[in-house]
Amino acid sequence: MISGETTAQASDGRPPPVERALRLSVVVPTRNRHVHAAECVTSILTNPELLELILVDQSDGTETQQALAAVDDARFRYVRTDTRGVTSARNIGIELSQGELVAFTDDDCRVPLNWSSSIISVFASDPAAVLVCGKVQVPEELWERGFTESFEPNEREWVGRYPPFGRDWGITANMSMRRDAVQKLGAFDPFLGAGSPLRSGGEPDLIFRVLKAGLKVVNAREVVVDHLGVRPYGEAASKLLRGYGFGTGAALFKHVRIGDQAAIALYLRFFQQNLVRIGKSLLREGRPTGLGYLVGFVSGAAASYKFGVDRERRQYTHR
Repeated sequence: MISGETTAQASDGRPPPVERALRLSVVVPTRNRHVHAAECVTSILTNPELLELILVDQSDGTETQQALAAVDDARFRYVRTDTRGVTSARNIGIELSQGELVAFTDDDCRVPLNWSSSIISVFASDPAAVLVCGKVQVPEELWERGFTESFEPNEREWVGRYPPFGRDWGITANMSMRRDAVQKLGAFDPFLGAGSPLRSGGEPDLIFRVLKAGLKVVNAREVVVDHLGVRPYGEAASKLLRGYGFGTGAALFKHVRIGDQAAIALYLRFFQQNLVRIGKSLLREGRPTGLGYLVGFVSGAAASYKFGVDRERRQYTHR
């Protein structure tokens, strides 16, 4: 979509350049969840401002492909891949996308009619915004069924500093970025994230790299998705939380290993703040809430040494 030219002319008599509205591509990774994938696609395609939707399917079978075969929308693109890991899938989607903006959500999320327009509006109104993390809300009834991940934006703008542990680190269930930032900073680290060798941590790694570069992260309450994925309370939920800790520890420790002073300070701050949380829960409830996360956090740092680190690209590599 091209906006009209203004009537004013440049000082040299030439007409001003035509301004192009920001175009939004959406990337959704999926694996073995054909019902969720189909419903997610349906909700995203209700957004009229969307340029394209790329679903990257890493499923073992063909159920997802069959479930989406009936989608009749020129903006939709189905991509089958033998790769594993959500970060690899997102990177494939980024490479194939054409928009100036690239947004991400998960197959177990549903988006409202104004999701695309809200994302575009944030970037259009703030040219300095490079990464936008939106609100991820969970329907009230799902909390009774088990643990699920949400994200509530607090402080709107982060630039030149890092959020505290447990607050304002957005998640890829509702995250978008400028394409030129990908070109400058690199895409997601394929060794991090669900289904990857280091299990989680794709988001904190990307956010750290954006902030380390002196660029702006915006946490936007007005950009909202519903997250429907639930893990039953007990071992399944505990395993998920340990995985989050593991991945976050591995993500930060990659930068610690290359001697990044900001990463060292942040890793130690996360460790200390989690210890404080455990101590408070012991005094208040008599149980060490957060201990599993802390064990995972330290274990992720130790597991980091199984892999090399490309210092220039700040990406993990095989040894």
